[in-house]
Amino acid sequence: MGLERPLLNLDIRPARTTDAAAILRLHRGVLQERRYFITEPEEFRQSVDDKIRAVRELDRSPNSIFLVARTTSELVGFLTVRGGHLNRMRHTGKLEVMVAESARGKGVGGALLQAAFTWAEAHPDIEKIGLSVFADNTRAVELYRSFGFREEGRRTREYRLEDGRYVDDLLMYRFIGS
Repeated sequence: MGLERPLLNLDIRPARTTDAAAILRLHRGVLQERRYFITEPEEFRQSVDDKIRAVRELDRSPNSIFLVARTTSELVGFLTVRGGHLNRMRHTGKLEVMVAESARGKGVGGALLQAAFTWAEAHPDIEKIGLSVFADNTRAVELYRSFGFREEGRRTREYRLEDGRYVDDLLMYRFIGS
């Protein structure tokens, strides 16, 4: 499953607190591109301490995970699945993926997704993973579809970009084990 074949020698593993600075750099770098994420760079105020807290929080949660993708020299991607905190939502997880621009199209996103689904299949608390993606991010949408995600809904003109254009928010999901 998945379209991408890894072109990089990757180590996919759970995030550690020692990864926090590299995770923050990657997150800031992706936001600097000003595409495909609702947070604009000047709105992003997270610190290394915030990333350390996020790594610890997701590590303690039985229905959440924080994964990183590293080459031999750098962190090139990360993925989080945040499980629901309320009883009626504990079976769901919200997915977020970020990949460094220099590593896109080289299998990083696919490797992270595959690792996330391997984890989810071993954790019966998680039955459904959902995500939100800019509808015009065709590369990401294609990747998600290749991993079995389906469109669940669309929020029309949800985001207004700097140039005045509107973008729909595409909601996608995949049930675990299907």
